[in-house]
Amino acid sequence: MSKRILITGGTGFIGSKLIDGWLLDGHDITLLTRRPKWIPERWIGKVTAVSEFSDINVSAQDKGESSGIDWVINLAGEGIADARWTPKRKQALRDSRVGLTQRLARWADSTNQQFEAVLSGSAVGYYGSVDGIWPTFSETSAAGTDFSASLCIDWEHAAKGLNDRTKRLVLLRTGIVLGEHGGMLKRMRLPFKLGLGGVIGSGQQVISWIHRDDYCRAINYLLASDLTGPVNMTAPTPVSNREFTASLATTLHRPALFPMPSVAAKLIFGELSELLLKGQNVSPTVLSQAGFDFKYPNLGQALEETMRLW
Repeated sequence: MSKRILITGGTGFIGSKLIDGWLLDGHDITLLTRRPKWIPERWIGKVTAVSEFSDINVSAQDKGESSGIDWVINLAGEGIADARWTPKRKQALRDSRVGLTQRLARWADSTNQQFEAVLSGSAVGYYGSVDGIWPTFSETSAAGTDFSASLCIDWEHAAKGLNDRTKRLVLLRTGIVLGEHGGMLKRMRLPFKLGLGGVIGSGQQVISWIHRDDYCRAINYLLASDLTGPVNMTAPTPVSNREFTASLATTLHRPALFPMPSVAAKLIFGELSELLLKGQNVSPTVLSQAGFDFKYPNLGQALEETMRLW
């Protein structure tokens, strides 16, 4: 059955893949974006683009339709690792996540929306960053105290402002998403192809990752389920930075001989270096217990498929 879907962050690495699949399934897509004029060309007029939530009402009236939305997928947010964490940058990260989600909640209240499901972004940074493999974090684990954790806590709190407007609210605690032509691998591929890759810091920090195909499949699985609350969007086999480095180098048939010491990472990236030098060992407990079948449970398989399509 066709659904009317509102997505924020739909032009990104994950959102665009979701939209491609939903259009094949015959769903009606409305996309909130800062660049609405670009959307008709990207999806040949099949996606309704708006720059403000209030424009959804205007667009629906022009079509003679209700402004009611069935599913909301809220993924918008500036790249967490795109720039050093200056006070200005931290505010931009907060505004693009927390601020936008608050605006979504206000619009839903003002238009008396009643959604079937809201899936709202968060990240594994919710649990805080640690140096090694312990502890393992499940959805019931406590929040951390660093900047990434506080950002996720506030982001999730803003999403809970939609509780009265939806039958189900799911909080997507997302790990590192792997796929061709985007995400973390877009930055890592060239240095590793040139043989310039290497272990970062101690190499013991854990990377909780997920293949983009599995991420999109999990989104659709959650939409079709009755699950609610936080969900760790990660594969069942997190790896250390050392293991990730070795696997990527092997996949690309290159050596990885140029490590980045912790002191160099801190000098280059400042506070942002905590994303490189620390990590989270996260378990997708909710998805696994619900019976979700990962297509790419192992890193080597995920990297091989990604590089094959690059």
